[in-house]
Amino acid sequence: MDSLFNITMSINKTVFALIILLSSHVHAQQVSFQTFLSEHEKVEKLDSASFGSPYEFIENENLYSEFLPPTNDDCPCKQKDIRWQKGSYIEFKNFIAVALQRYCMDYQDGNDEWFMENEGFDYMLITYSRNGKMIDCKTLCHSGTAAYAIAIKASDDGQGLAVEQRTLDDCSLLLQYKNLEYTSCTRKYTLLSNGKINERITIAPHKETVDVLSSVKQFSFEQFKAYFNKQDKPVIDHTLFTMAVVDKELPFESCLSLIPDTVDIKGWPREICWNPCQYIESDDLFYFFLITDCRFPKEGYPYVEFLVLEFLKDGTFMGAKSVYHWSDDMTHVDSDAQNTLVSKALKRFLAERTNN
Repeated sequence: MDSLFNITMSINKTVFALIILLSSHVHAQQVSFQTFLSEHEKVEKLDSASFGSPYEFIENENLYSEFLPPTNDDCPCKQKDIRWQKGSYIEFKNFIAVALQRYCMDYQDGNDEWFMENEGFDYMLITYSRNGKMIDCKTLCHSGTAAYAIAIKASDDGQGLAVEQRTLDDCSLLLQYKNLEYTSCTRKYTLLSNGKINERITIAPHKETVDVLSSVKQFSFEQFKAYFNKQDKPVIDHTLFTMAVVDKELPFESCLSLIPDTVDIKGWPREICWNPCQYIESDDLFYFFLITDCRFPKEGYPYVEFLVLEFLKDGTFMGAKSVYHWSDDMTHVDSDAQNTLVSKALKRFLAERTNN
């Protein structure tokens, strides 16, 4: 009888210990979720500001891994490159919604060749039960580099967001003197009473053009000429490539009405520095001498180009001629040797023009 009593007491103690252990685990989970929420600002309404500020990271974010979604098909980042930023949360009757940003230091969208730092920010909306179980999760939009633009507008009831995502079709346009073409799509995200996030396209994907050129004032031919020094009695040699004013570049985007942006096809137009030098005048032509410097060419090595631009007297562009090219992969030549090469090529070019 005593033996049976002892066995019963032992079982009761074991069951009680398990109950205590389970209760402690549940309590710890609730505390962890509350601690996770404490990283974010409590708000009464979701809007564009709810997602927090860039680079305000959650410290010790690994502690909250059960409350943060892992990388999946909609996230092109590697897990090691991800950080989570502080956002905000809002309490509803049956659930809690958290808005925050997922930061990626190396966003794998194929645009790394266009940006030295191809970082990105995913705007995330996550819902939880009141004890911290994740109900739903949506990536609303993405920002970061100039390849993306977003607009977030709150609904009147505070339970929804209208999100416009614009994605640049061709990032090389950023390095050219051309308008930017985006694909734009607008979606509405609504928080349902059960914590699910409803997603609906309100404006179907379509093309939009951003005009970046019309606001740039174009030079007259006289304004263009003013960047160069005129040589009335020129010596035809390398001195014609002496810069008119040291460190004063020609703003090429203001010269597009005079010069096509295909004069130098080896470099991306916005990556080329145009350094104006001297100019001379013949009976029917102007010759302008300038040095282009491209640190980020389309391919190959950084280079400099000694160019001669030809114009009619009325300012009509007639063509361009390179008389000297040097890139970082070429054998170094001293300044005297370079001057000799430039002078010979220049004399040969102008002699051909005179004979023609």
